[in-house]
Amino acid sequence: MVRTGPTDPNTRALINALRKTSTKHDTGIWKRVAELLSAPTRKRATVNVSKIQRHTNDGDVIVIPGKVLGSGILTNKVTVAALNASTSARSMIIDAGGSLISIHELLNQAPSGKGVTIIT
Repeated sequence: MVRTGPTDPNTRALINALRKTSTKHDTGIWKRVAELLSAPTRKRATVNVSKIQRHTNDGDVIVIPGKVLGSGILTNKVTVAALNASTSARSMIIDAGGSLISIHELLNQAPSGKGVTIIT
């Protein structure tokens, strides 16, 4: 069986942009995120806000190559870039003073990947 990768054209475009930026700026973080997004949907990361709380401090910028779920409590003001997020996770991140952006937006803001952490 041949592995085809994601069928969503938006996800494919994001993976291509991540790989191109990784090569252009010689950074491994975007290449790793592209690899994680290339996995089947059932194998992508699902991260609860409680895990974000445990592994971050105020002002951190994190990328989640999967879905953010709203289980737990979040008090850190973090910038979260994720492929998808539940409505409860969105409200918890915003209520804590943080922001939720797309991975493509983060790629444009920090093409060198400095200060960005991957949480899976």
